[in-house]
Amino acid sequence: MSIGATSGRAAIIIILMLSPYYFTLATNYFDNYTGEGIANYFVVPAFGQEGEEGEEGEELSSPQLNDQALRIEPIIKGELFSPTSMVFIDNDTLLVTQKDNGNLIAINNGTFMSQPILSVQVETRATRGLLGITTIEKPSSVADDTKFVFLYFTELFGQDQVRNRVYRYEWSQENETLVNGTMVVDLPADPGPGHNGGKLEADQNGTIYAVIGDLFREGQLQNVADGPAAEDSSVIIRITENGSANASNPFLYSSNELMHKYYGYGIRNSFGLAIDPISGLLWETENGDESYDEINVVYPGFNSGWNKIMGPISRSDMEQSELEEELVFLEGSRYADPVFSWEQPVGVTDLEFFNSTVLGPEYAQNLFVGDINNGNLYYFELNDSRTGVKFDANDLEEDLVDQVADDDEELSQIIFGSGFDGGITDIETGPDGFLYVLTFNGSIYRIMPATN
Repeated sequence: MSIGATSGRAAIIIILMLSPYYFTLATNYFDNYTGEGIANYFVVPAFGQEGEEGEEGEELSSPQLNDQALRIEPIIKGELFSPTSMVFIDNDTLLVTQKDNGNLIAINNGTFMSQPILSVQVETRATRGLLGITTIEKPSSVADDTKFVFLYFTELFGQDQVRNRVYRYEWSQENETLVNGTMVVDLPADPGPGHNGGKLEADQNGTIYAVIGDLFREGQLQNVADGPAAEDSSVIIRITENGSANASNPFLYSSNELMHKYYGYGIRNSFGLAIDPISGLLWETENGDESYDEINVVYPGFNSGWNKIMGPISRSDMEQSELEEELVFLEGSRYADPVFSWEQPVGVTDLEFFNSTVLGPEYAQNLFVGDINNGNLYYFELNDSRTGVKFDANDLEEDLVDQVADDDEELSQIIFGSGFDGGITDIETGPDGFLYVLTFNGSIYRIMPATN
């Protein structure tokens, strides 16, 4: 995205400050801006603690679903502050990360607990802050059954020092507290301040995945052949609970020790990771610049293609035969087209394999995806091999057979719900079998059968 003179940027900032509703526009602006001087600008505070009404007292719209057999129930409405991720720590307790104040909030049986479980010092410009959370059971070698909780945040320390880090904590069920914080991943945050990624995901074996964006760097991990070697940006990290490289990582024997923890690279920025509970494959969302947001299946050694390509090769100026020349292929790496793309970026965020039959068998183990720009919730049915999404050439989705949403008509065919004010930042299957949706304006919604 090209940016005009300084006066033009200042005018944009002034406009954005007029109303918290323009936070989404601000986020998109900074996420796409790659020019010099970005560190001197800031993002307008998010709409969260002002409650359910806008500046002029208008009621926020209620989200709507396309399936009339289902309904939406608000659990929390506007009480959270810039929430980014959530996880169920048990059947009754939901933990939510708040980006800008570094607070981890607990919600017990739908009740918002005013005192945070934990507060960390975070740097908050652009997409920095308290960003991701996941949890695993402690390994069987550990005597008690306390859970591990992992947090990804942009830590502010020392004399204005900033790093993106993952910390491991122990959850005390009895006291409902986090204790014994230990840093397990230390990643850069410069030059930034955008493209920090931040999502965390854990598989059934207790392996942890973390994603970080390009931080506006241009090196070999961004497919720039004559750029710096691997330096912990544009990558998906895959580690054990103590922060060591997983024993089956694709670059485990690289001479560059940093690469031992890498699972994939070439990623511009991502706000979504999910493990398919049936196939075990990792899926990822990726944000384009001026075109093509993506959903990807991340195979070991995956090279997503940034900054040479976004979207499918067939939509680019590159031929398949040119991949070897245009991309930087580290030993053991591979490129694959996205399984789905939006030609006009929607600000794609989290994705969730719905691990329940409560909403109906047609939704079980299929994919829900959110966006930040429109507040849309999308639904995709997986193909038989569970390596992509499926569209029927004989029905209304025939224009989507190319796996790209090109216009509003095609976009409407994948929208499951709309009107999630503030945009969607996380989606989770609850222990009750319902679908939970977190929005950036501070709300949590539960999707359930209409007759429930």
